[in-house]
Amino acid sequence: MRSKSIQEQDESFRRALRAIPVQNPNAIVSESESDPGTIEIGVRLTYRNPISKLLHRLLNTADVKFFKLDRVGTAVYRSIDGKTCFEQLIDAFAQSEKLTFFEARALLGSYFQTLTSAGIIVATMPKNPRP
Repeated sequence: MRSKSIQEQDESFRRALRAIPVQNPNAIVSESESDPGTIEIGVRLTYRNPISKLLHRLLNTADVKFFKLDRVGTAVYRSIDGKTCFEQLIDAFAQSEKLTFFEARALLGSYFQTLTSAGIIVATMPKNPRP
């Protein structure tokens, strides 16, 4: 398998920054009672594999997994409006926290990845992405 050239990697990265995060409409969002100013998000688990489904029924495992976001995570989650791309969210965070774009990108990049893999947000591409 051929590795991507620097130019291909750069374009792939730019395309990822133009993606628009959208909150999972099926997520259960509630204010944290133990830590005011933070939220807890519940995401319904799906068991696709027949063995997983069987184990889920036999062991009576959870149907929903809950995630507690800290204050920064709560602010970032609330800023996701389904219209603003990752790059704009990173810019806004950098300004509000007095960071460089690169510092904010390093901090939020892994955070967005975690939210995506947990099913809390999904990244979508705009219909008419800018060049």
